[in-house]
Order: sequence, then structure tokens, then C-alpha cells
Amino acid sequence: MAARPGALVRMLYRLPLRLRRVGIGGYERLLGIEWIALTTRGRRTGRPHTVMLDVVGRNPASGGWYVQPADPRAAWVLNVRATPDVRVEAEGVVHDAVAVEVTGAEGANVVLRFIREHPRYARLVVRLVGYTETVDVPDEELRRRLQRVVVFALRPALRASGLDPARRSITQ
Repeated sequence: MAARPGALVRMLYRLPLRLRRVGIGGYERLLGIEWIALTTRGRRTGRPHTVMLDVVGRNPASGGWYVQPADPRAAWVLNVRATPDVRVEAEGVVHDAVAVEVTGAEGANVVLRFIREHPRYARLVVRLVGYTETVDVPDEELRRRLQRVVVFALRPALRASGLDPARRSITQ
């Protein structure tokens, strides 16, 4: 596991959320990727907290998303493990969802597919996050390494998330 990120890396992680808050968004498409805003309920305070995350996969059957933390000890990870009801904003639409950890075979397959579909971006992320030394290995070897990488499926919920249902947008 990589060391906790330094101040500069943390600032880079937070930049997309700050840009989104001032109305600048969509530039991630230039990289060929998708970002979502994930709002969790604080495990100690109960207050909502929002982070921007890379979508590493989509589930066409459920309409859900797969996400992977840069740090498995990140606050949002601890929050969803405590309270899996979340809110997702994707492409300007807000969805109530349930976060389900899929670390293991399912998560490894999702991340492997993302790496192979976005090789340049994946090399950058691997360098920053450090969950494997390289992506330039055969699929079976990389899949084996990725079994330990934390991955969550965000599945659209039929029930309310408890994150203030009167809010139609996370940014309001």
C-alpha cells in the first residue's frame, strides 16, 4: 500500500471538486474519462460530504457506477462503509444510490477493463496511487494484483438515501 498522499497530491485530488463548485466541469471528457460527485454522510458528524471520483466502470444492467479510492483509508471510504446510502451526481443528474464494496474478482475485472481502455490515464493514476508497480503486464497477472484494490459499486437505490430529499442538486 502506498504512503498517504502529500499536500500537493491532495490539492490535485481536490481540484476537480473546487472547479465543479464554481461551475467548471466536463473537462475530464478531454481525458476520455467520466467523473461523478459522490455525497456521503459523515460517520461521526452525520453531515453530508462530497468528493469527485473517477468512474472506473459502468453497470448497464443497474445503471450504476464503479469507483475506486486513491486511498482505501479516505474519509469517503470510511463513510460509505459506515453508511452505504449515498447520493451520486453524474452528468448533472442526482441519483440516490447504495455503495457496495466489490473488492476481489468483480472489482479486479472492472479496474482491469478501465486500465486497458484508458492506458495513458491508467499509467498516471497508477503512478499517483501506487496500487501496483506497472500496468504493463499480462492481464492475468494484473488481475491477480488488482484483487486487493478497493472498488465500490454505486447502485441506484429505490429508497431515499436520507441525504435531504428536498435537494435536487448537490450544488444547491
